[in-house]
Amino acid sequence: MKVPFFRLQASAEDFGAVKDVLASGWLTTGKKAFELEELVKESCSAKYAVAVSSATAGLQLALAALEIGAGDEVITTSFTFTATCSAIIQSGATPIIADIDPQALNLDAQSVTKKITRKTKAIIAVDIAGLPCDYRALLALCRQHGLKLICDAAHSFGSVYRGKHIGAIGDVTVFSFYSTKNITTAEGGMVLTQNQRLAKRLRLLSLHGITRSALKRSAASDWRYDISEIGHKANLSDLNAALGISRIKRFDSLLDSRARSAKRYLKELSGFADYIESPPVIDSVKGDSSQAWHLFIIKLNLNRWRIGRDRFIKELTKLGIGCGVHYIPLYHFSAYQGLLNISSKKPREVYQTENAFQRVVSLPLYPELKRRDVKAVREAIGTLVERFGE
Repeated sequence: MKVPFFRLQASAEDFGAVKDVLASGWLTTGKKAFELEELVKESCSAKYAVAVSSATAGLQLALAALEIGAGDEVITTSFTFTATCSAIIQSGATPIIADIDPQALNLDAQSVTKKITRKTKAIIAVDIAGLPCDYRALLALCRQHGLKLICDAAHSFGSVYRGKHIGAIGDVTVFSFYSTKNITTAEGGMVLTQNQRLAKRLRLLSLHGITRSALKRSAASDWRYDISEIGHKANLSDLNAALGISRIKRFDSLLDSRARSAKRYLKELSGFADYIESPPVIDSVKGDSSQAWHLFIIKLNLNRWRIGRDRFIKELTKLGIGCGVHYIPLYHFSAYQGLLNISSKKPREVYQTENAFQRVVSLPLYPELKRRDVKAVREAIGTLVERFGE
C-alpha cells in the first residue's frame, strides 16, 4: 500500500509508559487507570469518569446504570458499529431505528421525534467521524419527553459542541480508546457523567458489583468485600491505561495533525466536486464548536460515475490507497434480521441511511498521515475520475 488506511506509530514515551507498568508488578486496574480518568475528566470538563475495557462495555454499563431494560425502547441509528445497538439488545430493551441527516450522517432529530412512544426511555446519539450531533435538538426532545441522552462518542474525543466538550453534554457519554481512535489504550474506553449517584453505580457495575477494588483491598491488607448487585466485568487495566496516559499528554498535537490532514483533503479534493462530496465542516462562526476528525468520509455522486461504490474501492485499492466503509447499516446483517423495526429489503423509513451507505468511502486519516500521502490519494482519485467518470 502506498497509503494504508490506518497506521499507528508508537513513541518512545508510549513504550516507556507500558514498560514502567510491567516493572511495577501491578497490571490490572489501579493508579494508572485512575490517573487516566482524571486526565479525561479534565480534558472534557466532566465531573466523573469511569475507565472501562471497551466502549461496548461502557454502553452496556450506561444502560444498566440508567435502569433501562425489558419493556423499554431506546432510539438510535443503524448507521453505526454494531456495539451501539447490541448493547441495547443485551440490556433487554428494544432498539428503535431512526434515520440520519444526509450530510452529517448523524441521527436526525426530526426522524427521532416520529419514533418516540410511551415506552421510549433513552436516545443513543452517535457522533460519526468526530462530528458532533445536533445536541440542541436532541436535548430538547429529551427534556420534552423525559428521556435520557446517551452519547456514543466513540469517534469524538476532542470535539466541542456550542462551547461544551463532548463528555459534558448528555446524561452519559461513552468514549472508545480502541487502537484506531483519537486516543488509544489498545483496547478500552471511558464513561463520563455529571451525576455523582450515576457515577458510583457505573463504577460498581464495572467490576461485578464488588464494593471494594483489588487495589484498595491490597493496600489495606483486608480481603473482605461485598457484592451488592450483579455487575459486569468491564474494568480497564493499568497496562492499557498507561498507553492512554502517554498519548493523552500529547493529544493536542495528535488532534492538530488530524485536522491539518482533513484541511489538506478538503483543498486537494475540491477540484472533484462534481464527482465526490467532501464531509461537512462544522459551522463554527463564533469558534465555540469543533470536530475531532476521526474519519474522513467522502460520498460519491453516483450519477457522475460509470462504476458503483464497491468497484470504486477496489480500483482505489489497486492504486495503493487503503480505504473502508463506515458504515454498513445494521439492518443489512443477518444477526439483526427480525430484531430491528427496519427491513433491509424496503428500508423506506431510513431512506437517507440507505442512500448514504451506497455512496460512502472512508479515506486514510491518522496523525502520521503526511502531505505527500494526501496528494497520493488525490492523484489516485483523479486517475479514477479519468477512467470511470462521466
